[in-house]
Amino acid sequence: MEKTTIISFIRQHLEAQLTDYIEELHSVNEEIGKETKSSAGDKFETSREMMNQEVGRIEERIAYLKKQTNYLNQIPLSTVDSIQSGSLVLTNHGLFFFGIAFGKLDIDKEILMGLSLNSPLGKLMANKKNGDKLTFMSRNYDIQNVQ
Repeated sequence: MEKTTIISFIRQHLEAQLTDYIEELHSVNEEIGKETKSSAGDKFETSREMMNQEVGRIEERIAYLKKQTNYLNQIPLSTVDSIQSGSLVLTNHGLFFFGIAFGKLDIDKEILMGLSLNSPLGKLMANKKNGDKLTFMSRNYDIQNVQ
């Protein structure tokens, strides 16, 4: 699978998540606008504060997704010799994308793992090349292709 295809798929995944969070933010903001102060002031204030905290969490997630998308847009599409941030790596245990930690994605019936180079496996794989081998948690990895 080509690196450009993978990056395009990841970008679509991030944009879909971003759209969902933006819609959720609009929904919560509408609820805040509909909230009216009742005679039970403490209940109103507690409800308002909970909604404001939710807005804060959603805004943090949106900022994080935008940061990931910006990072993804800056990844060079050229092939590299060793594993570094932005590398697509095929091993005997699957396909890995290093740079954005997004977990598992199913792409055309193949599982892609998105990991940070700061993850334990990422630290071991950093700077490895085609044909290199390593062991992580009693599992032997053969690096078959680095893009």
